[in-house]
Amino acid sequence: MSETIYDVAVIGAGPAGVQAAVSASHQMRHALVLHAGKVSYSRGRAYWSKSVEIEDAPVFPGITGPNFAKELMKWMEARPVTPTTIHGEPRKTGIEVRDGLVTKLTKDGDIFNLEASTVRFRKGKSLEIENFKSRTVIVASGFDDRWPDIEFKEEAERLYQQYITVFRYAGNRKGWHVCIRCDGHLHVDEHLAIVGVGDYIYDVALGAQDFTDKITILTNGRPHGFSPKVLEQVRKRDIEIIETKIKKHLGEKTNLMGFEMEDGRELYFDGFLVDEGLIPNTKFLDGWDYQKDEEGLIITNGDMQMLDANGHPIPGLFAAGDLVSGERNLIATAFALGQEAGLSASDALRKWHHPVH
Repeated sequence: MSETIYDVAVIGAGPAGVQAAVSASHQMRHALVLHAGKVSYSRGRAYWSKSVEIEDAPVFPGITGPNFAKELMKWMEARPVTPTTIHGEPRKTGIEVRDGLVTKLTKDGDIFNLEASTVRFRKGKSLEIENFKSRTVIVASGFDDRWPDIEFKEEAERLYQQYITVFRYAGNRKGWHVCIRCDGHLHVDEHLAIVGVGDYIYDVALGAQDFTDKITILTNGRPHGFSPKVLEQVRKRDIEIIETKIKKHLGEKTNLMGFEMEDGRELYFDGFLVDEGLIPNTKFLDGWDYQKDEEGLIITNGDMQMLDANGHPIPGLFAAGDLVSGERNLIATAFALGQEAGLSASDALRKWHHPVH
């Protein structure tokens, strides 16, 4: 049996990755989607809307994150791999979905090789690696949000085990939020706590003003880090800054109500937002010469093609979704970027192109 060489391999099964695969299959391409969720415990931002309905997505309105992930899978399953004939040549079209965390991406001539761990991580056991080949690759692996070190378990090895208490309160109407644009409407004219430091955390406060003027910034034991002009505006807007370290959560079931501080105070709020930065899921790109911004997010051109250090498109390599630099981290944006990447990857596989002028 000959080795399968896919037309398009998509790394990631969030809205960007799924849309990319659907768009590629719609152009009669044979697409592979490598989904890391079951292998690595990693989940995209949309998943963490565990009990908050997604209201502003262009499809699947009024759905929660876990069900949204299931519907994305059903969307791909509706386009199974089928044989066909085009230009007299036998081909396959459709989408194949595999559980797999990509650990390394290389290229041999015109063919990409993707090494992926295809079984769930187990402590003390080595990875089980499978290799996949594709003519083009779309990186849609997203990023993980960094979480505050509240009740942090240092002995645990995996991200979601380390922050198990934090995640208990994530994605609920009365819990941790990571996107003020997505969840601010849940707390109109209510008191919001925003956890983070530096001028970037003030962007959350700027977004919060669309919903409320009752805002407190907690630095969790660190200096606030605001520049003079930002600090001046913070004070002018009567935004309280609390630099005491947070000791633990105060909550009931999955509802977060407030914090116990290290100085013994108990502080209560109506909503909680956090921005401690992000961790791009791009470890498999180590060794590649590609452009990224200061946060590690990928810089692309208008066709979603990744660029080398000199600004030249890297043939066959595209990116979409939350890890694309300069784009809003919203579901609608992810769908749009995924569609553009899927179509661009499909276009790159055409045998003949527009003549060069």
